[in-house]
Amino acid sequence: MDGSDGGSGRLYWTLSPDALFAVCPSGQGQFLYKAINPAFEAVFGISSEKIRKKPVSGWMGSENASVLYEAFRTCLTECVEVRARHRLALGRFRRNIETVVTPIFDPDTGAAIGLIGSHRILSKTSDAVDETRAHSRMSARLVSIQQDIQQRIASDLHDSTCQHLIAASLSVMRIRASLADPANAERLCDDIDASIDHALGEIRAFSYLLHPQNPTGDGLKATIEQYVRGFAARTSLKVATEITPEVDQLSYKKQRSLLRIIQEALTNVFRHARATEVGVAIAANESHFRLLVRDNGRGIAGRARCRADEPSLGVGIPAMKARMQQLGGTLEIRSSTALASGTTLCAVFPHRLAGKPRSQRKAVLEGADT
Repeated sequence: MDGSDGGSGRLYWTLSPDALFAVCPSGQGQFLYKAINPAFEAVFGISSEKIRKKPVSGWMGSENASVLYEAFRTCLTECVEVRARHRLALGRFRRNIETVVTPIFDPDTGAAIGLIGSHRILSKTSDAVDETRAHSRMSARLVSIQQDIQQRIASDLHDSTCQHLIAASLSVMRIRASLADPANAERLCDDIDASIDHALGEIRAFSYLLHPQNPTGDGLKATIEQYVRGFAARTSLKVATEITPEVDQLSYKKQRSLLRIIQEALTNVFRHARATEVGVAIAANESHFRLLVRDNGRGIAGRARCRADEPSLGVGIPAMKARMQQLGGTLEIRSSTALASGTTLCAVFPHRLAGKPRSQRKAVLEGADT
């Protein structure tokens, strides 16, 4: 993240009071700074030009960096948000710092290719409530930055990569007229054409999956149904929907989060499940919404019931969990490797809790999950 991305991510990166940074692995056991924001420069007294492409350990020393490197490696290998508390020298003083890092994913390979994070100076008087609120705010901001990066990658894939592949396809047409063995050349060129067509189809599908529309004036229900139709057309999956009209009464923030969770769930189905059918259902009772995304794919080997924070469940799961936590809800994955049993994502979140006794709220939630 270098501040060049558009939208809210760029604005937050520039104006945020939090010390934000982006790093990437160097391949030699080091992590190199890609960028820091103005708040980082002000808090730590170092310029972007001096720190860019330099190892983290070179700036703060190997002893200070050891805790961060462990957090960075965990974040990359397990594809989850990681928090680390440590002491860092600032001038003549050592201060307690909390560092939060979250991975950036390559949408084509699914691999974590870098990290976005923040350093926050901990106050001695901070209580548990303040800490929890700060964690939630930081999770929301990092998810927003990650989303803007994914949108930029999706745009690059569609606008640049597709054009290169189309040019390659045109070059193949010219090769046909010049090769010495016409029969063999024709067969080889047909194979190349088929591969290129397949690659174009996948890139267009991923571009659509990574950057869907926001809720429109037609409401969230219509937006989801329109998105699912586009998903089905681009992936050849049969998709069914059953969505309560009450979702249109949610706030814009909740509508946006719910749409992103559905997007990420369908992305996982497309990339990993080998399914032929998937269903999206949203139901509501007096106090909670319940989202189910079911597929008939191959399931997750060795896992019948999984927590959303388990790293092996795919790169979209941590982001879905973070969004659901922001809504005050829960996320669970159920999977079976039995024939056509597939995987079910179940997300439950409140929409109206005022006036409900604690015991009654618990009963409603447990009843919605049966």
